[in-house]
Amino acid sequence: MKIKNDLVSIKIGKKQYDFKNLILDTYLQRFIKGQLDKNTINNILYGKNLIYCMLKFDTPLQNINSNSVIYNQEFDAALAIGCKYEQTISEKQIIIEYTYNSKDILDYSDGSIKDISNFYGRKITALGFNNTFREYDEENEMSKLPVLAVLNTENYNIYLQENQELAITRKDIITTDALFYSNNKDKIQGPAHLVPFGIPEITQNKKNYYSAAHGILYSIGLSSYTDYIDKEFIIGQDIEVEENGTELNIKGLENYLVTDNSLFPSNEVYPSTGLYPIKTNYKYIILKYKVWQIVYSGPDDNVSETLTDTGYYYYQAIPIDKFGELDLKIKYERG
Repeated sequence: MKIKNDLVSIKIGKKQYDFKNLILDTYLQRFIKGQLDKNTINNILYGKNLIYCMLKFDTPLQNINSNSVIYNQEFDAALAIGCKYEQTISEKQIIIEYTYNSKDILDYSDGSIKDISNFYGRKITALGFNNTFREYDEENEMSKLPVLAVLNTENYNIYLQENQELAITRKDIITTDALFYSNNKDKIQGPAHLVPFGIPEITQNKKNYYSAAHGILYSIGLSSYTDYIDKEFIIGQDIEVEENGTELNIKGLENYLVTDNSLFPSNEVYPSTGLYPIKTNYKYIILKYKVWQIVYSGPDDNVSETLTDTGYYYYQAIPIDKFGELDLKIKYERG
C-alpha cells in the first residue's frame, strides 16, 4: 500500500500556495493497526481520516522528518469545525479530498473557539493534520495521539490578513497493487481497510444514526485463484500477524499444494506409468477481510450499539513466485 499526498493548497485572498506535505510514519501505522482488530472500528485512536487541520504561528516546528512524533499541543490553533470531504473508491485506488472551514478557529492557549479575526497578522509556519483536534491533559491516553501529516511553511511569508479569506484543501491518493475480489461488488467496491472514512453503511441503521463499514483482516489463504481460498489460516488461531513499524509481517506460511486424494477414484488409477498427480505450488497469497459495522437499535431514549459482522468479505490477492516456507512482509509506504 502507498499513500501519496497529491496537494495541500493554502489560499489567502487571491494568493494561493500549493504544496505536498510530509506523510508521517504515525499515519502509515494507523492503516496497519486499524485492520487488525474489529474493536478499533469508530475508535479515534486508530482513525485514518485527516478531518482536522492544525496551525502553527510565528515560530517554526523543529527537526521534522518522516519518523517524527508531533502532538496537537505543539500547534497554536485548529480549524476544528465543518470540514467537508469526498472520497472515491475503486479496486486499487482511493482518492480523498478535504476542504477545511476556517471561519471559526480553536485557540489552544485557552481552549476557546474564536473568529479568525483574532489571528490577523500571524504568520503560518506549519500545518498539521489529524483525526482529532482536541487537547488533553497528560493523564489522558489521547494526549499521546500524534499528528499524522505535517507541512512546513516557515520559508514562505504566509500571513493571515484582514478581509482575506483563508481556505485550505488537501487531496490524498491511496493505492494498492493487490488484486481485489469481493462477494458483493455493489456493496464493497474496493479495499475498505484503506478507506479513511470507511465504506457506506451496509446494514441500515436507525434514523439519524449512521455508521460506516470497515474491513478487518480475518485470515491468510493460499490459492491458485484470486477469488477462492484453497488453504486458509485464521488470524490468532492458525497464524500470527505482527506489526513491525510500517510493515505487516506474516510468518510460517508454506507454499505447497498437495493434491487431495479425494479428487481421484483410486491411488492405482492414473493415465500411464509415467504420469501421476503431483505437488504444485500456489500462485497467490490471499488476505481475507471481513466487513464489520456498528448497528444502532432500540428506542430513541435508550439506543444501543452492536458491532456486527455484515456477512460480506473481500480478498486482497498477492502473486507469489517463491516456494517452500514463506515470510511475507506487506509494506505501507509514501507514494
